[in-house]
Amino acid sequence: MRKHKPPPLTDSRFTRSLDKRVLSHAHDRDLFGSGQRVIVAVSGGQDSTALLLILHRLADRLPLSITVGHFDHQLRSTADADADREFVRALSVSLAVPAQFGSADVRSIARRQKLSIEDAARRERYAFLGARADELGAASVVVGHTLDDRAETVLLHLIRGSGIEGLSAMAAQSPWPFGEGPRIIRPLLMLRREETLRYCRESGVEPRADATNDLPIATRNRVRAELVPLLRTFNPRIDEALVRLASSLVSDARALAAIADAEWERLAEVRRGSIRFSHQEISSLDPAITSRLIQRAAREIGPEAPAALHIEQLQEALKRPRSEVSLPGGLTGSVNGQWLTIKQARMKTIVIARTPLETPGSVVAGPWTLSCEVFDAARLPAAAERCEAHVDAASIQGGLVVRARRPGDRLRPLGLGGEKKLQDILVDAKIPASDRDVVPLVADDQGIVWVAGHCIDERVRITPATKRTLHLTLRPAAADEA
Repeated sequence: MRKHKPPPLTDSRFTRSLDKRVLSHAHDRDLFGSGQRVIVAVSGGQDSTALLLILHRLADRLPLSITVGHFDHQLRSTADADADREFVRALSVSLAVPAQFGSADVRSIARRQKLSIEDAARRERYAFLGARADELGAASVVVGHTLDDRAETVLLHLIRGSGIEGLSAMAAQSPWPFGEGPRIIRPLLMLRREETLRYCRESGVEPRADATNDLPIATRNRVRAELVPLLRTFNPRIDEALVRLASSLVSDARALAAIADAEWERLAEVRRGSIRFSHQEISSLDPAITSRLIQRAAREIGPEAPAALHIEQLQEALKRPRSEVSLPGGLTGSVNGQWLTIKQARMKTIVIARTPLETPGSVVAGPWTLSCEVFDAARLPAAAERCEAHVDAASIQGGLVVRARRPGDRLRPLGLGGEKKLQDILVDAKIPASDRDVVPLVADDQGIVWVAGHCIDERVRITPATKRTLHLTLRPAAADEA
């Protein structure tokens, strides 16, 4: 593969002007703390490449300590993905900036977890960036979203019927989208895509092009290629209009969130597996506040917030003496004369006891049967589906056991490139809180080998040196087994 050798950086009146605009934007919004360490997400495309070049030039004035994070979603050809990685590596070297690399088979993950390719890609990318930030003590992950991206996001949320939070999304800084994590910083939200491309070229760098951005295979691509051009026939500056709408709603969303937080402290009664509110009190609130309380309750005890439709159904249910609404993630919202209760639809009483797993052999663990077969690497079975995994037999330490999760469980998921809490893996996989103790783990003396149905640990991966493999499978236990 030809090595990329980026030419020495150049500058121009245009690049210096953009540097000043980004510096002013960062100072006005207090985006960076002095001396802050950040992870800069760089795909090799024009926006993220311009972001890296700008921050590198501003690093002493902000000041910042930069590490590049590059993630391969395995959605492009191997040649293109390798070229992207080499481009980012070479550019990082030329700038004397350290870089970290990760990858994941997003198509397989999307299929297993019943997610769209876009959603799975975003989740895996942010999991990688969050893990790198945690390892390095970085306070922020910096991304190259532009004004065009923000306008497209507003349109996407309009199409999906999002509320005010969706329409005001993609602010200059925002909290981590998946539980706890670093802040997300967007210093380029005032720039257009044509400006980032020109910036790269006038800096002497030709960014990588991703042909998949031009294909109508993703909703965002269709919005970009079809809907935005159509809307420009009504308003040539529709992009700026959409961004003004989003910006105008940010303060409104924050004000409503502050009111909802105060009402949460006053009304929410948190119990194991449920959160309830006084029917009389919550019915007296403005619907905008009620919806936020319901969304927060669902997030507290389940994997996801309810959609607008579910919120409307629950608010209608509050007008009746007794009713029940099914919510995403295995939750229900029930109303009686006294309470509105958000709860897990079922409480698991099944226990997975620690049980040895012979090699070869099988064992029943709670509602599951787990099996282990031994193969020569030369006759490895077909690619694993969600409920099977192939691991290197020589990497197993001691014997295998099947067990439930324990506090503090961690592993290095294959392809992620870093350690991750088991709790975070289960949350990202949208496993309801009530079901997480029933996810079987295959472990050895060193730790988790396979989170059954989800991921294996990096240390047990198949390599060219592998001679024997273990084929692990998961299936529901038959009635006479359980």
